[in-house]
Amino acid sequence: MTLDNQSTPRPFERKPVILTVDDDANNLAVVRDCLSGFNYTVLVAEDGESAIGRADYARPDLILLDIMMAGMDGYETCRRLKLQESTSDIPVIFMSALAETGHKVHGLAAGAVDYITKPFQQEELLARVGVHLSIRDLNRRLKESNDLLEARVEARTLDLAIANRELEDEIAERQAAQEQLQEQTVILEEKVEELQVAQLALRTSEQKFRAIFDQTFQLIGLTTPEGIMLEVNQTALTFCGATEVEVLNKPFWETPWWNTSPDQHEFVRTAVQRAAAGEFVRFETVYVTPAGVTHHIDFSLKPIKDADNKVVMLIPEGRDITSFKKLEDQLRQSQKMEAIGTLAGGVAHDFNNILTAIMGFAGILNAKLGDSPHAHFADDILAAADRAATLTQSLLAFSRKQVMETKPEEVNEIVRTISKILRRVIGEDIELHCTFAPDELTIMGDCGQIEQVLMNLAVNARDAMPKGGTVSITTERMELTEELIGATLKPGPYAKITISDTGCGIDETTRQRIFEPFFTTKEVGKGTGLGLSIVYGIIKQHGGDVTVYSEVGNGTSFKIYLPLVASVSTRPDIAPLAPVIGGTETILLAEDNDGVRNFMTQALEDFGYQVIEARDGEDALAKYHVNSKRIQLLLLDVVMPRMNGREVYDAIRKEGGQVRVLFSSGYTADIIEQKGILEDGVGFLSKPVTMQVLLGKVREALDH
Repeated sequence: MTLDNQSTPRPFERKPVILTVDDDANNLAVVRDCLSGFNYTVLVAEDGESAIGRADYARPDLILLDIMMAGMDGYETCRRLKLQESTSDIPVIFMSALAETGHKVHGLAAGAVDYITKPFQQEELLARVGVHLSIRDLNRRLKESNDLLEARVEARTLDLAIANRELEDEIAERQAAQEQLQEQTVILEEKVEELQVAQLALRTSEQKFRAIFDQTFQLIGLTTPEGIMLEVNQTALTFCGATEVEVLNKPFWETPWWNTSPDQHEFVRTAVQRAAAGEFVRFETVYVTPAGVTHHIDFSLKPIKDADNKVVMLIPEGRDITSFKKLEDQLRQSQKMEAIGTLAGGVAHDFNNILTAIMGFAGILNAKLGDSPHAHFADDILAAADRAATLTQSLLAFSRKQVMETKPEEVNEIVRTISKILRRVIGEDIELHCTFAPDELTIMGDCGQIEQVLMNLAVNARDAMPKGGTVSITTERMELTEELIGATLKPGPYAKITISDTGCGIDETTRQRIFEPFFTTKEVGKGTGLGLSIVYGIIKQHGGDVTVYSEVGNGTSFKIYLPLVASVSTRPDIAPLAPVIGGTETILLAEDNDGVRNFMTQALEDFGYQVIEARDGEDALAKYHVNSKRIQLLLLDVVMPRMNGREVYDAIRKEGGQVRVLFSSGYTADIIEQKGILEDGVGFLSKPVTMQVLLGKVREALDH
């Protein structure tokens, strides 16, 4: 059940003029944008003085006034507007971020007719503006009717006076008494007519107010100070499926809106007592429909006081904020996933430091063992460490710590590689069938991101088959012609990847929204609604397209189209590893991880280099000052306590030091570059690193 019963106020005979007063240009722009599309003429003023002048000149139909402004504040501006004859009848609505009751009372005391708290909802602003413009229009029309009536009375009285004078000339004194009787009769008739006109105007005004009252999207009512229901709008009745008979003249807390528990009844009864004592009461509550659907309601009880400051009426008002609650839940879920990604990235960084020591010392051990029968143990350690390094790369990919780096990739090989992981992910009760195209399917793509697409689709397929089933992945080559291409594709050869499942399927309504960010059919806490939007974004970024076909009860099939390029044989060949070359230069090595530092020192010294060790950034800078004349290379870890590697390098350059630098980190080069650490021409060593890669990078940096 939703609050759909809304209507806009009856249009004016001309476009209503609204003056918006705010010293913040952004706020003025927001309000103007909200109102300009609804047949309003919007004027603006940036302070109280200019607002008073503009209101006196333009005579707007309504003024939206900020409170906190430089110079004259909103309260004083409102008081001066009300004291000025030309603007005293213009309704003023305060719009302010000051949400306390005291500020609202102060605003109403200054002469305002309403108070809107920032940030505001467009629907609320339009509804309140519409209501007060309609009230102003009704008051204007009533005044015009009264003025017209008085003019007619005066004209009729004058006519009668003339007639009486003529009759007095023609009729004798004996008719004087009769004439007086006739005059009294005429006066009485005029009074009766005036009363009838006033009653008609009142009925018309009540009908218009009732229409606005019933059609607003808010749940609104009126109660006595004791909480007995006097009035309720149609929106509130429709919301709970009740009739006026079921709610009027009954205690508010016993009406159908409060159906959760007796405790809720008692809470509302206490809230009514607080409001009757003059307090503005506001709280969030829930309403459960007969079908079991829960609605979250922002509810308030506002006391209305008379001239003697006595509470004479209460206004209960509710607003359905269920959709906002859902958005909050989605945001929390997204933030949780982002936190998990950050954690994964940090874990991968720490793993890379550990793996650097393992791989490094294993490499040194392998070199020292030579042809020893035990050398294969070092090989096994290196192989296991390499597999662990691949795992850390997966963690970095999950945490989106890598940017897309496209190169020629073979689609069949990507699917073969990821299928090994997918078999473990989807579980033993789901079969995985892969069918590959006989030809090479070469694309320009980022292998890691294509694997993420296949992983996301496979996980969705698994979740659609809680009792088991089959996931099928098929690759094939397709030639898309003008008749077959979609709106975003060009004719030509494409690699087509089809991922199908035998799950529960997707209905048409869901299919239309399946790629929208944050849209999910999973239970709260079991999905972010981002998986398929990520799939869509990655495929689009690769110049391709993704479509979905599904029937409820008959499974789902996703089809991915990626443009083909020249054969994979056009990839640049991987250069063979260069022979390890040592040197005699002096290197300042700054690394806060003891294992990594010990490995690098040992490897560099074994190949002839002189190494000065530093445990952190400050230690590195101090040792550079002592040994600057003989240091030819800085080997700096990026992330270190006290000073990071870039800060050490910048400090040395600021002092005039000219020395080569090679940075190292457990994060990938693209992330280090995004953080502003790297610059063109500066070497980077990505952990985990083997002895051979370390020595090669060092030699490259020294010879550059």
